[in-house]
Amino acid sequence: MAAVDQSGMRFLRALSFLALSVLAGCLELEQTVVLNGDGSGKQAVRLAMKESTLRELARTSAAAQLSTAATDPTAVFDKVVVERDLVAAGMTLASHTAKTEAGVRTVALEAGFPTFTALQQSPLAGTAAEWVLAAGPKAGTAKLTLYPQGRTAWAEARAKAEAMQKEMDPVAADFFRRKQAQLAGLDLKVRFQLPGEVLVWTANMEKTGDREVTATITAEQIKTPQDLVRRLAPRFEVVFDASGCSLPLK
Repeated sequence: MAAVDQSGMRFLRALSFLALSVLAGCLELEQTVVLNGDGSGKQAVRLAMKESTLRELARTSAAAQLSTAATDPTAVFDKVVVERDLVAAGMTLASHTAKTEAGVRTVALEAGFPTFTALQQSPLAGTAAEWVLAAGPKAGTAKLTLYPQGRTAWAEARAKAEAMQKEMDPVAADFFRRKQAQLAGLDLKVRFQLPGEVLVWTANMEKTGDREVTATITAEQIKTPQDLVRRLAPRFEVVFDASGCSLPLK
């Protein structure tokens, strides 16, 4: 069996985005990234899910594994395991609280990253995630982008959603009908807090403060197969005022 230090972070990735297509039952996941003017910052995650859903995830993970390395979906609740993964990525664990109440398991954790490069290596967004920090469209601005499943997956999902608008695949339509009822209780959030005023943001986010944007994914938003495809591999992007910052811009 593989050491569980890597499995917990793969678990977070599965929960945050792939859960839309494979899990049933209540799932709440909130992730906040605070970026400072020098590229350092902190990343916080709060997760709540039914123990029955967790057992289903464990069963699905075991059935889907492609190697002899087993994935332990309970690892994220283990402080020692989580801290080991974060240290390997160049981050530090500031807090970790896990508990079980009324059949629901919860965990809240916060980690610090000393540089933007460390955030790019963070296991908390999953191994497929791509973070990009670049110069914005105007002088003195910067652009932060997160592709939770990677840039290629986002481009492919966008193309597939556009194709589905023209001609619906019967298999995809049947898959969506079967999965839609299983998404009740889904509540995912991704929040960016920036070192300068928010200027522009993608349509799947909203400005929730002068220096903050938030993306929310709920079951109620997923009304068509195209909605599901787009939310499986999204892109979250924001342009903000970076004057006075010393960010490592591309």
